[in-house]
Amino acid sequence: NGHRPGAAANGSTANGASIRDAYAGSVGDSTSLVVRAANNIHVTNDTLVLALRTLRIFDFSEENLSEFVRNEILRYLTNSSAAVRKEAIHAVSHIVMADPLYRSMAGAGVEVASEVVQRLVSAAVIDVDRDVRLMAVQMLKKGICFDFHMGKAQNIQDLFLLLNDEVFEVRLTVLAVIGRLANMNPAHVMPSLRRMVVQLLTELEFARSNRESEECIQLLMVLVRAAENWVRPYVGDIFSTILPRIDDAPAQLASKLLDTVAALARVGGSDLVPYSDELLASIIHALGDTSNATKRMSALQALNNCASFCGLVIDPYIEYPDLFKILTDILKSQPDSKMQLEVMRTIGALGAIDPHRFKDAISDTTDTAVTNTKTTSSTGGTNANAGSIVNKGEGTHRTGNPHVRKADGKLKKKKKQQRPQQNVMTEKQMEPLVGGIPTDSYGTTFSNDGYYTQLSVNALLRILENTNDTTFHREAVEALNHMFAPVQNACGPFLDRVVPAILLAMDVAPAGGSEFYISALVRLVSIARQLVRPFLEPIFKLFSVESLGSERLQSTSIGLIEALAEALSGDFGPHIATVLPFLMAIIDRDSSELHQPTLRALPALQILSPSLEGYLFLVMPRLIGLLDIAITPIAVVEETLRCIASIVGAVNCGSFSSRIVLTLVRLLQCSPPLELQTAAIDVLCTMMEQLQDEFVLFMPTIKLVMSKRGIDEHARYERYSRLLFMGRLVPKEPPRAQSRIQGDAAQAAAAGPALGHSGDGLAKQEVGVMQLRRAWTSKPQKSKDGWMRWLHAFTYELLEQSPSPALRACSSLANKHSPLSKELFNAAFVSCWTVLPGQYQQEIIASLQSVASNMDVPADILQTILGLAGFMERDEKQIPIDLKRLGDYAYRCHALAKELHYKEAEWTLEKNYDTIEKLIELNQSLDLHDSAIGMLEYVRKEQPDVQESVIWYQRLQQWDKALEIFQRQEAERGPSFQTTQGQIRCLFEMSDWETLVPIFERIWSGNDQKLQLASASIGMSMAWAMGDIDRMEFYLSALPNKSRDKSFCKALLAVYRSNFDDAAKFINDAREEMESDLSSHITESYNRGYAQVFMCQMLTELEEVVMYKMAPDDRERQVAIIGAWRHRLSGIQQDVSMWQKLLRLRSMVLRPILDLDTWIKYVNMSRKSGQMRIARDAILQLVDDEALYMEEIHRGEVDALTPKFALQAQEYMQMKMQLAQQPQGFQGGGIPLGLNGRNTGQSSSSWEGRTRRFSIVSGSNTSVNAPLDVAIRLSQQPALVYMYLKYKWAANEKREAYQMLEAFASDYARSIGFDLHNPDTFAEHIDAR
Repeated sequence: NGHRPGAAANGSTANGASIRDAYAGSVGDSTSLVVRAANNIHVTNDTLVLALRTLRIFDFSEENLSEFVRNEILRYLTNSSAAVRKEAIHAVSHIVMADPLYRSMAGAGVEVASEVVQRLVSAAVIDVDRDVRLMAVQMLKKGICFDFHMGKAQNIQDLFLLLNDEVFEVRLTVLAVIGRLANMNPAHVMPSLRRMVVQLLTELEFARSNRESEECIQLLMVLVRAAENWVRPYVGDIFSTILPRIDDAPAQLASKLLDTVAALARVGGSDLVPYSDELLASIIHALGDTSNATKRMSALQALNNCASFCGLVIDPYIEYPDLFKILTDILKSQPDSKMQLEVMRTIGALGAIDPHRFKDAISDTTDTAVTNTKTTSSTGGTNANAGSIVNKGEGTHRTGNPHVRKADGKLKKKKKQQRPQQNVMTEKQMEPLVGGIPTDSYGTTFSNDGYYTQLSVNALLRILENTNDTTFHREAVEALNHMFAPVQNACGPFLDRVVPAILLAMDVAPAGGSEFYISALVRLVSIARQLVRPFLEPIFKLFSVESLGSERLQSTSIGLIEALAEALSGDFGPHIATVLPFLMAIIDRDSSELHQPTLRALPALQILSPSLEGYLFLVMPRLIGLLDIAITPIAVVEETLRCIASIVGAVNCGSFSSRIVLTLVRLLQCSPPLELQTAAIDVLCTMMEQLQDEFVLFMPTIKLVMSKRGIDEHARYERYSRLLFMGRLVPKEPPRAQSRIQGDAAQAAAAGPALGHSGDGLAKQEVGVMQLRRAWTSKPQKSKDGWMRWLHAFTYELLEQSPSPALRACSSLANKHSPLSKELFNAAFVSCWTVLPGQYQQEIIASLQSVASNMDVPADILQTILGLAGFMERDEKQIPIDLKRLGDYAYRCHALAKELHYKEAEWTLEKNYDTIEKLIELNQSLDLHDSAIGMLEYVRKEQPDVQESVIWYQRLQQWDKALEIFQRQEAERGPSFQTTQGQIRCLFEMSDWETLVPIFERIWSGNDQKLQLASASIGMSMAWAMGDIDRMEFYLSALPNKSRDKSFCKALLAVYRSNFDDAAKFINDAREEMESDLSSHITESYNRGYAQVFMCQMLTELEEVVMYKMAPDDRERQVAIIGAWRHRLSGIQQDVSMWQKLLRLRSMVLRPILDLDTWIKYVNMSRKSGQMRIARDAILQLVDDEALYMEEIHRGEVDALTPKFALQAQEYMQMKMQLAQQPQGFQGGGIPLGLNGRNTGQSSSSWEGRTRRFSIVSGSNTSVNAPLDVAIRLSQQPALVYMYLKYKWAANEKREAYQMLEAFASDYARSIGFDLHNPDTFAEHIDAR
């Protein structure tokens, strides 16, 4: 009719009647010409679809169309057209959800809604069209208002039928609906839901494909999120099912599993703690997967949730010290901003662990590693559980794993099997390195070919031992073999790590990758020869009958057998029992047309023939079976004859002589080709040699068959026969079979010595100066990437031109693997530097200085130059760059430790007192407080006349002394920007709000805009500390836009005003702003970036404050958050200002009196550090909050958290009333100090007597703590009172503190029934109870 959508709500017909009246009239006037005409119109399905679609886009929120729906629309749910049914479902849902009567749960709307729900459920269950079913369940999911009717038992039963629908999306959607209904009708939902959980876990366990596993995980995720409260009892079962699958799952499936872990952490909370060890190991393993960003993101979210909801904070850094490095590596290497934000969120959730504690954890790990290394070096070791061949694409696998899980779920490394004593050919054990420098080379030069080899090997082994660097494993193995090939016996000290590393790389190699690593082992065995004997056990475990692999893999494995035979001179010893079944299995299972695997296995058997004496029963029957030319290719038969001849010539085969001869006779009867005929008679000749007279028995038969087949003459057989009859046939030493390896080696020897080394050692390579000059010459770059490409190319050329063969072997891999390039830069530079002429040394240093002088050069290059300088300094090769320049480089890249080193050297050389301030600052920034104070004391002692600088005291955080200097300067010179700003900073750090507020009022009432902008940040923090929202908003508006605290302050204000969406945005903005600082500072050390790590924790806890406020009725969730807060606080640095900020943040939702233990620790920390004002302010806040809380409980404004608080509130109000009735309570004649009365049945007079005993005589208490002395009398918390008494003692009010302590002890002892004069009776009373 031309109406636009939405007009129907308020529109009317031409005569002013509403839609309802128009519809009623049309129905009532059944004889209307219009209706009759309409009934005669043929309506197509397209018209119906258009009409229903138009119906669902009108706004009917003010109309009741219940009867219209029932009589006119529901009938289309059974239309023959799927499109019509789909639009009808959509339209009827739209109308009913907008029905005002239904919203008011009155009238026909409710009845119609019930019918609609039943019809929708029926359509979802029985409709043959998948899209219609999906539309029906989607409408049920969207229509939360339908829950009242969907919660009926019959509807729930029908919905459960959809959980096995053929369409996965239907299963997902209906499961979300059922999870929601669990809260409405748990009696009917939960029994079936339990069965569903069991079904999903069973499907997951027996899933035949990754797709099925992913679908099960998605269903579990939906269920967990939709029915959190009801699924929690099954969290442990779900978790124990999915956890073992995370490590081995493909990336996409692993990501889904980790998402489920994140969801379970939110629901299960502490229920996941028993699995924490295994869980953290799996998450850390996933974080190390550099090949899949989605998987890493899921791992980060899982770790974040486990920290926030399961309380896994601080401890993961101690148990897994590498975790922080993994997180920061992701932060620095991932360009994705979402990933960076998630890393910072996770770092904050884990907590800002105290740098000293973190350093101890790393040291413990390092000490353990060094101890294990020394033990391995002295006793030898290797991975005896390396397993069998891996070839994932061919159905084979290795049974070993370099890590095993203990029975309690903890991850531990397998102990290395002790190897035999050091081989006599091994000249020297591998020297341990710390930071790339030998531990026993301090004070001496250590850069030589041996050091370069050791450094290169260690770097390559680290790549191989990193299971996430699989892309570079191949080239690392090739580099090792190239490195060892010229030196041969010198590789001995490294084999105990190289062999297991190659096996580990094989274990994690992608499909089809095993062949390469076995070939690498072939080359390594050929190089090491007898030196490999102590490491045979893990190598021989590769030859497993259960895992033969492809033909190519079999051929490569046989090559390894041949190499081992050559290296061991055929002496396999007990390992022959492992190799023979492997070779026989290849022959038995060879079903190929040309029998190539068999042709490859037979020469290996020839090599092993001297060792087959006791294994002929295993070998000979199979070989004889191959001599049937009817089913075996001629080439195989010929090779088998050679193999039999080799075995017969090597060992006594008398027991098999008849079987062999008769088989050969049958072969000759078949008129074989000439080559087979000759080979068969050669075998007979060899047998004649070995059997001597025993062979005469077979000669007539052989002669007969030879005559029949026209073999008139065979020179060798005829000669051997004559010699045998003459008694002159002497057995000859059989020629040793030659493997392919020996053949290749012989060809190489004939071709001459290899390029780059001579026969007995290494050829010296001259450094290509011109190539190096081209590499070190730099042009100004326009971006960080350009500078990094220059450094990478320079490093590659240094390695390529290095005189060290070991470093040269690494050049190709280093060109592709940046961490290796960075690790070898120092050694490569020094190796070239030492042989460069003087003029080129000057040029290369000038080039480095030119690069460093560019202000756009990235910090990574400056740190590289500083690292080189330190390396050369340790190597007794001082780099010719001025110390001041190096100190400037360190300053520009925030390398505080290096800057301190060069500043100390500058101080030593020049004794310039201008550097004192910088030294104090650097020591303080590095948390070397004693060094900073010691520097100040040294200066005072050596130069008594030197003028003290206020900055010294600021660096040492001695704010009271700094304030005195500022005030003295102001008195002498008058007010200035510096003195005013300095006083503001000192007063803020001292939390002296009473003095600070008037100063701010004076500043902001004036016109000094510079001072206003400079003090706005402190004003914002002051207002936050005081809880003054209006002041916070005022100072926030004055903060400069470039202020790094502005986003955090905006987030704070948004949380105070419960604008949670804005808060989330500002928190993300704050993280983005601090990402560059965190990355650059943490590069040098954890200690350097600790402030940024702490800020990450602040931002994460602000998010948790939001979660706390958004779950006012979820006490379990709130308790989990509080538990994580307390655990984090116990692990951070014991710094008053940090604790102050965190407690201030948490007090937005958690009042201090409900977190009393934490606040008491904070007060005690402030007291011990001498910050008495801060301690006093905290005590005042606690006392005030307790008073307010007790009064709110008494008035019924809040519910008591525990029954104990309710009793304390009653007693508090009683004591307050009694105190108010005492005239002396608030007068100057004396301040009564009654403490901590308890409801012990004492009368009012008894309480008065106690208060008199607590009194102090008039005039004796004139301190600033007098008001607190009065207020503390009403406290119901003994721990709070005791903490206050310790504060008074430290405040030099010892007399009053002692008197109060005595009274408090007497009062508290009486309240708990403890006799101070007879303590044994109390113990007896407790024992009796």
